[in-house]
Amino acid sequence: DMGYQVRLDRALVAVGKVELVRCDNFVVDLWRILGPARAKAHALDTPTSLGVPLVIDLMESAGVPSYAGTMKPPPGRYCAVRILGMPADEDAEGLSKENLDMMQHSVLIAGRVQDSETGEETALLSRIWEVIDCELELDRPLEFNSPTVENLSIQIDHTSWFDGIDFALLDEDAVRARITENVRSSLRAALPLLEEEL
Repeated sequence: DMGYQVRLDRALVAVGKVELVRCDNFVVDLWRILGPARAKAHALDTPTSLGVPLVIDLMESAGVPSYAGTMKPPPGRYCAVRILGMPADEDAEGLSKENLDMMQHSVLIAGRVQDSETGEETALLSRIWEVIDCELELDRPLEFNSPTVENLSIQIDHTSWFDGIDFALLDEDAVRARITENVRSSLRAALPLLEEEL
């Protein structure tokens, strides 16, 4: 959207945790707003969360679902899903010899940026090591009051990762900060359509 073309050679995301958020807890407390995000490399599974960890290579698997696991939440209403992007640990699904650097990064992007007006090309390398904490509202609450199965998918629109970035004017830190925010806002939680919506 700023007159640049980005050609990617690498685009990887490491997910450390996926957690359902109860409707009555769907409020961000003051500490979460003011305090820094912290997480261990390997979060534990609970009935409402998966300590995945999972490395997704978007250059190889764009549009291909990656299975994260199965939760068995207690009865209740759940209005959101919380995703933690964080550096992977050594037993992360999708970690290989080619992407071991994901043990230090939540997101890694490498490629080239071309100015559409001048044709000038520059290298792009963005390494995001901080924890990316996202809480995504569901389009309808999940209600578990009887045995039922629901499929929840997290979608990543990596085509929006470079929106609003003027590569000629911003320094490397500012580009990385903007990409971090764009990655966060590119995530969507999606539930299957109900029969009445079809």
